[in-house]
Amino acid sequence: MPWETHSFTISAPTLLTDDPATNTLAAALTAIEDELGERQGWDRPARLFTLRALPGGRVEAAFVPERLWNPGDDNPADALWRRAGALPPVPPIVLPGDVYGARVSAIGFMFEGWSRRADTELPEPLAQLAQRGARVNHMLPSSQEVRLVHAVDLNQRTFHIVRNRGEQPQVHAAGQRGGNSTEMQGVIPAALSRIMHAMRRRVRVFPGQPA
Repeated sequence: MPWETHSFTISAPTLLTDDPATNTLAAALTAIEDELGERQGWDRPARLFTLRALPGGRVEAAFVPERLWNPGDDNPADALWRRAGALPPVPPIVLPGDVYGARVSAIGFMFEGWSRRADTELPEPLAQLAQRGARVNHMLPSSQEVRLVHAVDLNQRTFHIVRNRGEQPQVHAAGQRGGNSTEMQGVIPAALSRIMHAMRRRVRVFPGQPA
């Protein structure tokens, strides 16, 4: 099955850092969330994709067929980590690479979920479920639907976009060029970090990936 591809021309990079490549990737991720997320509506499946940054502000996105990363139709985060967990961990220091000269400049993951305020106190039955690792946010009457995009570039800089339903997105980038950021924690950023590093080393993580 061929990978679905989309091209974006970034006329106005998102000014998050002093690194032009980071700003270009952030703008591409923002466009993906807007054009392939918000404009197409909610209640859509999670999507895993690679990004290739090209000169002239062009970015190509290639979407991995779901059967390649989630063949069992499991929870998307669990399925992503199941694939990434078989890959070697990212070393503490990663030599800086040229984002514009790589076949895969970054890898991203767009998905929907439920969020709750950090100060929300869980009822005892839900607190017990959460302690056992269950997902409980969707059971709270005050929870809110959210669409997220996590991404990691080849220099292990992490990106995070979050949009609560009916609101504007928030865009963040973290980590230093050439470093292994610990600022963005969680199963999905950790999985993307391993997959990105493996692809940078030309490991065939998925059939049909850009080579």
